[in-house]
Amino acid sequence: MDSDDQILEPVAYKPFEGKTKKLGDSIPIGAWLAGLCLVIAIAILLYLTMARSLIVNSSAPGADISISGLSFNIGSNFLLLPGDHDMEISAQGYHSINQQITVTDASTQEIDVVLEPLPGDLIVQSRTPDMTVSVDGEPLNLFLPGVIKGIKRGQHTLTFSSPMYFDKTVELEIEGLGKQQSLEVSLEPAWGHLLFTSEPTAAMLHVNETEIGRTPIRAKILETGSQVKFSKPGYKNWNQGLRVKAGTDEDYPLVTLLPADGIAIIKTQPSGATVTLDGQFLGSTPLEVEVSPDEKHIVKLFLKGYRKSTESFIIKPEQQIRLDIILKENTGEVNLSVTPTNSDIYIDGKLVGRGNMILQLPSMQQTLTVRSNGYRSQTLEVLPKPGRQQALSVNLVTEEEAYWASRPNKISVFGDITLTLIRPDKPFMLGAPRRQPGRRANEIERSAVLKRPFYIATKETSNRQYKLWRAEHSSSAIAGQTLDLLDQPVGQVSWEEAAQFCNWLSDKENLPRFYVFENGRVNGIMWSSNGYRLPTEAEWAYAAKIRPDGSTATFSWDKDLFPPDKPVGNYADLSASRLVRFALARYDDGFPVSAPVGSFQANARGLYDMGGNVAEWVNDYYDVQSHRGDPIEDPRGPDEGVKHVIRGASWALGSRSELRLTYRDSGKDGRLDLGFRIARYVDVMHDSG
Repeated sequence: MDSDDQILEPVAYKPFEGKTKKLGDSIPIGAWLAGLCLVIAIAILLYLTMARSLIVNSSAPGADISISGLSFNIGSNFLLLPGDHDMEISAQGYHSINQQITVTDASTQEIDVVLEPLPGDLIVQSRTPDMTVSVDGEPLNLFLPGVIKGIKRGQHTLTFSSPMYFDKTVELEIEGLGKQQSLEVSLEPAWGHLLFTSEPTAAMLHVNETEIGRTPIRAKILETGSQVKFSKPGYKNWNQGLRVKAGTDEDYPLVTLLPADGIAIIKTQPSGATVTLDGQFLGSTPLEVEVSPDEKHIVKLFLKGYRKSTESFIIKPEQQIRLDIILKENTGEVNLSVTPTNSDIYIDGKLVGRGNMILQLPSMQQTLTVRSNGYRSQTLEVLPKPGRQQALSVNLVTEEEAYWASRPNKISVFGDITLTLIRPDKPFMLGAPRRQPGRRANEIERSAVLKRPFYIATKETSNRQYKLWRAEHSSSAIAGQTLDLLDQPVGQVSWEEAAQFCNWLSDKENLPRFYVFENGRVNGIMWSSNGYRLPTEAEWAYAAKIRPDGSTATFSWDKDLFPPDKPVGNYADLSASRLVRFALARYDDGFPVSAPVGSFQANARGLYDMGGNVAEWVNDYYDVQSHRGDPIEDPRGPDEGVKHVIRGASWALGSRSELRLTYRDSGKDGRLDLGFRIARYVDVMHDSG
């Protein structure tokens, strides 16, 4: 049979010999230990890789350093992970310290820590009682011998003191660190002995205000000086500063006590009298004074208005006496006459009577006041003369009279400009009557009244005065005739420029401005102001034509004849005939153009050139003035307009119509023959209305 044809037969199973390993049996412990060591080694390696070195330097030797968190250290060298850690350092004899530190990523870091040493105590031993001490100049509140606690470590200066002993200074090094040191201190006595005796004996001895005992007595006196006092009833205290060398024993000379003074209390009715004692000034009553005993003393008393008083007295030791003296008045008579006769009379503020009276007054300066309703009170000082009668007359004035008495009739201001006071007292007529020859249509007659008194310049503003404000100004010339001499009136001035000059002058005189300017133009007027300004047309007319007696002038000369028969002002005359369109025949004032201001006679109010020389700007806007009816009070002209009023004639005008004081013109710009004069109200108007 071929091998390929063999038959397979089953046989019995026989397991292998030996042990078998079951699934789930434990790993050997050696493997576990090896694995744990590997993990720890990896952790240590990782820590060493991440940790940083920190060196802590402490000022205290042997300091105990503790840092929070995982750390390793060799001495003061720590290995720490980066981040914040709490560090505590302590050392014996030093204050502990706790602080937070930050470990950065730097491989090596170093910090210095200074611990403060603890103070030390000093045990002071001494036989000197009640000893005090100062440390470095600061006194301590304790008595020694004893313990001085809490002295800082280091070099210190200690000064020890005790009453009756010399001070002692010690330089000492304090070890500190909570330790105690000892010091023996001995102070040297600073006194010597003096034996005191007195006359009389048994006087009480005080040394530095401490009672020691009665004389005769031996006492300690300091070499540095002691204050010694003896006292005994009936005698004056004896005081002396004494010193004696320490360690010595001496006798002091006999001390003789003087009898004690008495006390005199001096009072007078009335009080305030001047007092002299035995010729020596003491003061004024009431007063209290010590007086030597057992001798006669003279007191003299003086008071204005009273008779001199003299008193004498003798006083015993330690006696107290009172001198109450009633002074007798020293009077004189004042025969007082008052107007009005019902006036009240006051002496030193006290009402004593009414009307004319004879006053019996002390011969001393007193304040006399006379009062009456509606009148200004008057106060004066009077000094009656003893035994004589004096006559005194007091005339009160009304409040209005007192007001005007305080306002001068003339004032002078910067630039030698003089103004005169005008006080209108009744209505007057502006304009001209219809039948007046030369009257123009713009001179409608109407009634006006001026309530506010005013000052107006006696002369037109000159070139010299105007150039104080605007030095470059020129009033020009005509046909070879100059208008620019310093004493000629200023010309070629616009209304706005004249107003600016007035404001400038107000500033110079510390007065409130009258004109309000904006962009070089007047856009408002302060009517309440008393600053300088141009006169209103009504003020100019009143000052020009209303005489002090109330009569009205037609021209600026006395007679109303035209033309004038002699030179009375600067008008268009024969000398100006080639310069102007019309000239007065047979009239020659001597000036072809403007004359120096004030060259001709003033009017009845003391005003120059009101009717000639140059025409003058006034404050009002121009209109034809159609008002009729009740008098206008303080007329101011229109509130607005294009042109301003021009008043008065000039060297270029000569017709009858132009030379009248009611002649009115208008304009916007300056002219060769046009100037101005200034005015102002007397006072500020507090209610401008």
